[in-house]
Amino acid sequence: MVTPRASVIIPTLGGERLRRVLASLGGGHQTIVVDDGSEGKAVVEACEPFEDVEVLRLESNQGYTRAVNLGVERADGDAVVLLNDDCVCEAGFVEAIAGALDPPSGVAMAAGVMRDWRDRERIDSAGMELDETLLVFDYLNGEQVAVLENGVRDPIGPSGAAAAFDRATFRSVGGFDENLFAYWEDVDLVLRLRRLGLRCALAYGAIGDHEHSATLGSGSPRKNYLMGYGRGYVLRKWRVVNARRLGPVLLREVALCAGQAAIDRNLAGVRGRVRGYREAAPSERYPQAVDLHSAPGGTVTTLRRRVARRARLRRGAPARPAVPRRSLAVFHLAGTSGPSRSLEAELSWLAGQGELDVVIPGHGRLAHLLGDAADVLALDYRALTLPKPGVRGLLATGRELRRDVRRFRGLIRERRPDLVLAVTTMLPAVSIAAWLEGVPALVYCGELFDRGDRGGARRALAGRLLASLTARLADGIIACSRTVAAQFAGASAVVETVYPPVGTRYSYGDGAAIRRRLGIDEDAPLLASVGYLTNGRGQDVLVRAMPAILETAPATRYLIAGDPFPRSQDLAYRDRLEALIAELGLEGSVILAGHVEDVAGLYAAVDVVVNPARFNEPFGRVPFEAAIAGRPAVVTRVGAIPELLEDGRSALIVPPDAPAALADAVVRVLGDPGLGAELVAGARAVVADRLTPAHSLEGFQRSVTDTLARR
Repeated sequence: MVTPRASVIIPTLGGERLRRVLASLGGGHQTIVVDDGSEGKAVVEACEPFEDVEVLRLESNQGYTRAVNLGVERADGDAVVLLNDDCVCEAGFVEAIAGALDPPSGVAMAAGVMRDWRDRERIDSAGMELDETLLVFDYLNGEQVAVLENGVRDPIGPSGAAAAFDRATFRSVGGFDENLFAYWEDVDLVLRLRRLGLRCALAYGAIGDHEHSATLGSGSPRKNYLMGYGRGYVLRKWRVVNARRLGPVLLREVALCAGQAAIDRNLAGVRGRVRGYREAAPSERYPQAVDLHSAPGGTVTTLRRRVARRARLRRGAPARPAVPRRSLAVFHLAGTSGPSRSLEAELSWLAGQGELDVVIPGHGRLAHLLGDAADVLALDYRALTLPKPGVRGLLATGRELRRDVRRFRGLIRERRPDLVLAVTTMLPAVSIAAWLEGVPALVYCGELFDRGDRGGARRALAGRLLASLTARLADGIIACSRTVAAQFAGASAVVETVYPPVGTRYSYGDGAAIRRRLGIDEDAPLLASVGYLTNGRGQDVLVRAMPAILETAPATRYLIAGDPFPRSQDLAYRDRLEALIAELGLEGSVILAGHVEDVAGLYAAVDVVVNPARFNEPFGRVPFEAAIAGRPAVVTRVGAIPELLEDGRSALIVPPDAPAALADAVVRVLGDPGLGAELVAGARAVVADRLTPAHSLEGFQRSVTDTLARR
């Protein structure tokens, strides 16, 4: 039999594991690496040394199933070999697993033999086996590799970690079900193929090592959720639950979920099962005629093997610093903001260590952003604002604070977190509640209390009191800049400066689409400011500068992207802004666009990004995001802006509340493309040196470890 031409497909987010598996494969066959929405160039850089490797990049993480299906569409081999990036293959693996296929005789699937990464004398998986409830187990898991010498029966199907399929057959049945983000997609596909009378062969010569659960972590909430979702989805899709099988199904699910609660200390698998079952449609008949190849010794034996593997994984896991098994993160806004964008990777890391509960004040976009990684709770509370003058104002603020403290104490008692993260200092009720309940509190401070605007002595005094309270109650403080950290000089809490990360997502925007949507001519010079509509953001300063700009560049447009906070002073500011635009006759030149979800597209559409803030910026990420998109920035010299930006090298910096200076700087950049390129290059250098996600995550992890160590 002639060995079919093979195409290897590896979905990945990049990293050292990808280099490792690519190096083990050798050449001579098509290899498609599907970059499932990674940040930066990690995937491309890992693939560069290998000539036969193609990279298929997805803009976002669309799931393992979507990544594989797209890879299969790109493939040109007769066979497709699927590999996880946490595998390493011995020489000849691809040829051996593809060679086991024989479509004319009904063998359309093949399974490789993956050894245990920590014990290469044992088998991790040689395909899959199913019981009567369609519960899946790794075939031959825990057996000695030597068992293969005497021959074993073929598995019912291959495991997705190391599998081969006849490409035409894979495509003819629709490939993987993309409703399954990851896990259990191989079970569903194998059942559809077995129903057609097709079989799986065990490829004895396709040997490798599998670092089980290296991607999401053994027993992590994310993995347990996805596994649970797949289990619930398959139970309903394949009509498993009936009067006869209800008892066996319940026994298995209770045992599995109870084990996760006891060992992993999370119930993410329960949530996953419920959601997966609800979202599935009962579209397939239970596979009565399929030989399910139930595990030798029955389900109890295989469950014991699974527990034993979990124990081996935990014994073999590398030492790590103390981390919270359950975290509670509280935001002061329900919509996306600078802190929420800055902490995406950090919150995902917390979720990977155990349970993560996220609390927001009402419903907003943040729930959709974090819903996959965390249990998002909407609670009625408000961030602290400056009290109204007089005794009544102080009493009202005190009552609100006491009410919120009670609510957060109740939530802490219910959820029992190991760490409470307050994603602002403007929620002192969170730190007070954590202190009263004896739970370590980490506060992310993205505020400068001395705003440098018209707040006056009363606001400055309130800010000093809030800083002092935070420093006394919190165990750790993360400051988004040195300027912010200086507010806590002498604090007993551990204060760490962690600059927010600026990812590469802003380099892939469709600017033409934004211009078309807003009716802006493609040749018109376009300015934009990004952020909430507030007096402190100073959008009105650039509006006042527009007449001078239009004298030099009459076709210039100014796009204001952002909504006001839902509070009276910001709603009033929007009204004043609209009145100012009308007063200056700028209705055709200034566009109030409201919230723009596609920030990358917005940056791609503009020529110069302007941040005309008049209040002291605690960090100021907009000019760095703009640089990633290839756009120069004009900013004001306020707060922490001069910490990282240098006038004339990485941005043009002008005084605040100076429309004439702002207009001159904008006109200068519009008229000198070379200067704009220099500013972009300078800002990008700062990002590469100090504002990478790796820098931010490392600092955050250090702060968490230090915070927990204090208790």
